[in-house]
Amino acid sequence: MSFLKKTANSFLNVISFIKNHDSMDSIDIENLEEKLLLCDVGYEITNKIIESISKNYSKNLNLNDHIKQTLKDLLDFSMNKETLNSKVLLISGVNGTGKTTFCAKLSNYMKLHNKNICLIAADTFRAAAVEQLKYWSTKNDIPCISNSNSNDPSSVIFDGLKSELSQNADLTIIDTAGRINTNTNLMNELSKIEKIIKRFTNSYDSWLSIDANLGQNSLSQIETFKKNININGVVINKMDGSSKGGIAFPIIYKYKIPITFIGTGEKNTDILPFDLNDYLNKLLYEEN
Repeated sequence: MSFLKKTANSFLNVISFIKNHDSMDSIDIENLEEKLLLCDVGYEITNKIIESISKNYSKNLNLNDHIKQTLKDLLDFSMNKETLNSKVLLISGVNGTGKTTFCAKLSNYMKLHNKNICLIAADTFRAAAVEQLKYWSTKNDIPCISNSNSNDPSSVIFDGLKSELSQNADLTIIDTAGRINTNTNLMNELSKIEKIIKRFTNSYDSWLSIDANLGQNSLSQIETFKKNININGVVINKMDGSSKGGIAFPIIYKYKIPITFIGTGEKNTDILPFDLNDYLNKLLYEEN
């Protein structure tokens, strides 16, 4: 069963709805718009798809192919695949988006791809997050740096990055506390963390973790986080239980930020590098 089953079904509803009409003139456009919005592609992309189908519609039109081509024309395929060549990766996001689980999954994924990995548990607000990351690091035999005596994440990160474990690693992954994007102090703390990282290396990535179930609400998170730190990648977690996987498209279209990985389940191995072409094929062609 595809992890995109619910989102793919939303697209299938759109295609079935159009196919039941002999011409675009007989289609209730508001109804079609509503069905596309349920795919969570957003208003701009919804209008582009409707405009394109309206111009080209015939009973012989392959709607799956046409929607795919429309999206391909809109989206930047230079961001088609994940690239991770930096020494340090910072993971941030609001509460409950699956940051800690993703850090554990990614560390295991990179280790399986022959990378020497180090984890830094810098969520000093939630002891359970540190314990969770340490549990997975032990299970995957990956070093994890933490400091139960410190409530200052910048200090934990500084000590972690200067450690021999991090210095000798191909990649150090930093887990941070979930923060409400309307809390100025917590957002400013991210800016401080970024400055600490820059003291050690200019080769770093900063990825925002979002929950697929939040759909369009995730866009405001991107807006706020981008104002405080550099964001050069987005991770979409909890994709397996969501009907809102279309959110990937407005993120790429509006912000020109690549989707790097997607979380596809609860197991340690339920993670996939994001490939835009493969994603479109799973949505529009695979049996779900």
